[in-house]
Amino acid sequence: MAHQEKIGQLTQQASTDIASGNLSHAAELLREASAIQPDSPHIKELWQTLQLAESRGPIVRLCKSYVDSRSEPDGNEAVRYIQNTQIGRDVAAEVVQILMDFTGEDAIADKITGALFKAQPTARSCLASHLKDQPHSTFERLFERGDESIDGLFAVLLDPSAWVLGEEKRIAALRDIFMLSLAQMMEAGLEHPERVMKAIARALVAEASHLNGIIDADGFDVILASLDIRQPVSLRSQATLATAKLLELSPDNSTKLITRFVTQSVAQPTTDGLITAFSAAAAIFPIATASAAHLFLTEGFLENFGHLVASRGSQRLEQAALELVSAACIDKNCRDAINKNCRDWLLGISRSSADKNKANKAALILVKLHQVNLEEESAMTSESDDNEQDDLVHRFKRVILDSAVIAKQESMEGLAYSSLQPKVKEELANDKQFLRELINVLSNPSVPKPLMFGGLTIISNLTTYRPTRTEEQKKMQQLKAYANTKKPVPEDPLDDDKYVTARCGKLIDAGVVPLLVVECKRASPSVLAQILQTFLSLSREQKHRGTMAQQGAIKTLLQASEIATSHHQHTQTSYGQASARTAAHALARILISVNPNHIFSASSALPITSAIRSLITLLEDDPTQEQRDLLPIFESLLALTNLASTGEDAANTIIRLTWSRLEDLMLANNTMVQRAAVELVCNLMASPQGVFKFADGSPQASNRLHVLLALSDVDDFATRCAAGGALAMLTEWDAAVEAVLKRDRGVEILFGLCEDDSQDLQHRGVVCIKNIVSAPGEAGANGREKVKALNGVEKLKDVLKKSRNPEVLSEGVAALKALV
Repeated sequence: MAHQEKIGQLTQQASTDIASGNLSHAAELLREASAIQPDSPHIKELWQTLQLAESRGPIVRLCKSYVDSRSEPDGNEAVRYIQNTQIGRDVAAEVVQILMDFTGEDAIADKITGALFKAQPTARSCLASHLKDQPHSTFERLFERGDESIDGLFAVLLDPSAWVLGEEKRIAALRDIFMLSLAQMMEAGLEHPERVMKAIARALVAEASHLNGIIDADGFDVILASLDIRQPVSLRSQATLATAKLLELSPDNSTKLITRFVTQSVAQPTTDGLITAFSAAAAIFPIATASAAHLFLTEGFLENFGHLVASRGSQRLEQAALELVSAACIDKNCRDAINKNCRDWLLGISRSSADKNKANKAALILVKLHQVNLEEESAMTSESDDNEQDDLVHRFKRVILDSAVIAKQESMEGLAYSSLQPKVKEELANDKQFLRELINVLSNPSVPKPLMFGGLTIISNLTTYRPTRTEEQKKMQQLKAYANTKKPVPEDPLDDDKYVTARCGKLIDAGVVPLLVVECKRASPSVLAQILQTFLSLSREQKHRGTMAQQGAIKTLLQASEIATSHHQHTQTSYGQASARTAAHALARILISVNPNHIFSASSALPITSAIRSLITLLEDDPTQEQRDLLPIFESLLALTNLASTGEDAANTIIRLTWSRLEDLMLANNTMVQRAAVELVCNLMASPQGVFKFADGSPQASNRLHVLLALSDVDDFATRCAAGGALAMLTEWDAAVEAVLKRDRGVEILFGLCEDDSQDLQHRGVVCIKNIVSAPGEAGANGREKVKALNGVEKLKDVLKKSRNPEVLSEGVAALKALV
């Protein structure tokens, strides 16, 4: 009886542990029970239950626990398990059923559901069956639960592999869900409309071709009405995305529906209707400019625009009107019409509105009108116009400087436009307080993206150098101006290089480099391109490069180059390629002026090979540019020359990756590029692999040596020095000596270096002769014979008589001793 009682206690506790998921303890209890009564059917049954529980994992129990008792630890553990462990089909079916029986909005249940359908292919197949059989109730259940659940729903709808019943069933389910989403948006008092609009937008972006014919005029009206400025940004952004996709798919029909929506609202105006119409038109301008401009320029609309808005006395309407006018500035004809009909209205708001956001928005529009006129040279600005712009700039600055003002978006955007003008650039750059506060605002981790973009645009404008143009390009620009009956406008001296360099220095002093370093890590591709261009401008001045290196620019540029290159490889667009080249060019400039041994030391963890791979991308012409630019090639060669000095590993990597291109550049027509290429070759001679390129006895090596000897006799002094230095290092090797002796006039060219007026070239030439006559074995014997045949002893004595350079004297004496 005691044994039976003990077994009963053990099996009862084991059963409880299995149910609670404590499987290891249950196994211990069953082992103890089995030792007492090995043949018990009940114990064997519990062992089978335990094995089944182990094979199924804890996910069913965790989900049941959360659904039944709202146990947050179990719910969170369920999410982690689903994200990290693949589950079988039967288990997935059971978990899906548990979650589909659950009702109501719940944050943790939402996370579980979303994770399940995103991470588990077996669960997606189960939900596909639910969508086929019960699309309405399945959609309502998941929509009610939360955003993650809707994301999981679309993970299933957009995954053909989840639909074992075939593609036709998947498309049918997608159309059902799309129609249900539209129907939801038409319901009054809908909770979470942004959740439904996200579903509509996502379906259109991913599978628009399968949704033809579903959206009618009422459906389009629902989407356009969601662009209302009174709606949350999350809803408006999704509605904008959906509208853009519809315009892309069916431009003619979509334009008609937009025109109908806006004109009906304006024709029989109510304040609410006008707000909705203006909001929709403002959102349409960037994605369908021509259609929106046609509506905006409807006869009689703008002439009464200011009066119509003011007569309603609605703050929201005034805001929507300003948003519309600001968006319309994208079109030249609209700008002209705004300038003619709305300028006084805008001035009144900018000067007297109690709402600072609206006043700033009106001021921003006025800046857009002024700046565009300047750019297009379409109007002579008066002194009063310039004074007005000065007042607006000062106003925007005050908003940025006033820490009490939370909404700085319009002011930042206004300064971004204004800072295209050279005089405004100078004003902003010379205001230390403004620069510090600008960088302080942008350094806030929670700064909104539009505000960050505006601030980075200001920094970019302040640091942008005037593009270098050839004489031919300047003449073409003048001809175009004459053809357009415009007098060529002289370049503003405030954009001369010396002023831009000074502005760059002031931004560096204000702490812009650490800001750019941090922002690079989280920037979108377009913002990253802007930041990299700023880095390139900042690095143009040699004095700035050390500070940039100390503040982390090199590591950031290496990482940005890799990111941009990866983006280019995945998208095959020139966008990423251009950013990678910009990063490499800025990197090259900095590496020209710093000690690479300090940057790429063993403790820095920065791989020098990454820098080399980035730099060599610049040795080829930029395929995205029509006009060939040799500056990146030149500066990359200088940087590689500096890196080659760090040791054999760097030199060998450069040789392996660049040699064929480097040979071409040694023969470049441009003297500066040719010189830089020869200087790099000179540094590479410190590596045996570099020497072998000229002295391995092959015909190619013989040709290379012929080129190097010829380069030691060109007009450019620096190129001769570099070639002479390379020959001095080469001739330390016996094979190289033999190769020189085999070349016609090889030794004569070396004597030409000895007899040059330059002490540097004399030194290189004398070292070469000394190496030839001092070589061991047959090479040295042949060298001495050749030198003597050219009256070399007398030539060396003449050099020594004229030289006062102790190094020349020392090497020359050594050569003479070897000859006698």
